[in-house]
Amino acid sequence: MDKESAATLVHAFVTSRVDYCNAVYAMSPQTISNRLQRVINAAARVVSETCKYDCGLKTILHDELQWLDVSERIEYKLGAMVYVTGVCMTRR
Repeated sequence: MDKESAATLVHAFVTSRVDYCNAVYAMSPQTISNRLQRVINAAARVVSETCKYDCGLKTILHDELQWLDVSERIEYKLGAMVYVTGVCMTRR
């Protein structure tokens, strides 16, 4: 399977589940976000075909795959929700 197909499958089945209701995790303990981050890291390793102890996973996540860390995903989703709510409130 080529890299693009693997990334599409990972987006469809893994990251969509991690992102589902992740705004609920905004004030959760760091242990919860660490568990979710491990899932994202494992998915990135599958897509990039790297081993568990290879260096540079964070670089692959950000630069090559253009994925956010779990904490950044939560911030982004909260910001998007606040923006959309503000836009909807001003149109009334």
